[in-house]
Amino acid sequence: KQWYLRRVRGLQCGVVHKDFLLLFSGRPKLFDVSESHVELTETSSTEKRSDALNQFFRELRDGDNVPILKGWRNETYSVFKGHFRSEILFDLERAACPIIGCKSYGVHMNGYVRQNGEIRMWVGKRSPTKSRYPGLYDNMVAGGISSGYGVWETLCKEGEEEASIPGDVMSRAVPVGMLSYTLANQYGTSPEVEFVYDLEVPADFVPKNADGEVAGFELMSLSDLKELLVTEKFKPNCAGVVMDFMIRHGYITPDDTPHYVEILQLLRAEHPF
Repeated sequence: KQWYLRRVRGLQCGVVHKDFLLLFSGRPKLFDVSESHVELTETSSTEKRSDALNQFFRELRDGDNVPILKGWRNETYSVFKGHFRSEILFDLERAACPIIGCKSYGVHMNGYVRQNGEIRMWVGKRSPTKSRYPGLYDNMVAGGISSGYGVWETLCKEGEEEASIPGDVMSRAVPVGMLSYTLANQYGTSPEVEFVYDLEVPADFVPKNADGEVAGFELMSLSDLKELLVTEKFKPNCAGVVMDFMIRHGYITPDDTPHYVEILQLLRAEHPF
């Protein structure tokens, strides 16, 4: 088997690749590992489940044998029993989420201007010191939704930290939908949902990073962006957010895009659970 279910209270809440299985099988008091699943034995409360899991991953981090945990954030994501904002099963350190393949949520925003009848988009370039996807292009604003935060609250926080967007400008942001996908790579599995916003900024607005996570911003035409999207210079999920914008604004159409249907399906793909 390639994948093992990750269960809490009998509910599937993630997927664990076989390469990570030994991490859990060595802790029989904490995890019940079989041919079909990895199950957390601590089920008494959200707080105790959270404490048990985070302590387990802190020990793995300190052992320095799991590369993805080198990007430890001291920030947790809530893992829900069902839909977003439903009952919380546990709150887990963000860096550990791909190891157990639990669903996470984020919010991304396209920032754009209209110049001489043409749409141009602000894109950020990630800091070269970022633990994941360093130096790649990114949306003007993007961030994961941490435990206890809402979507709009997260967007405003990230907008201020990443691009120094004033409140009166941010208030014009419009929710335009969501993307869903699953990333699977050497770091683990990441089923993700991204809530998407568009913001038309004033012509004289220039984003400025305030938290050190963005190396700089560039204002690009959609034609230049379209060329950039087929390279490996764009963070994968952020490229999807830009493609969604282009589709909604008629820049990518069924007549000029051979795999138009497949692209739409991939931007809102079903998760493995």
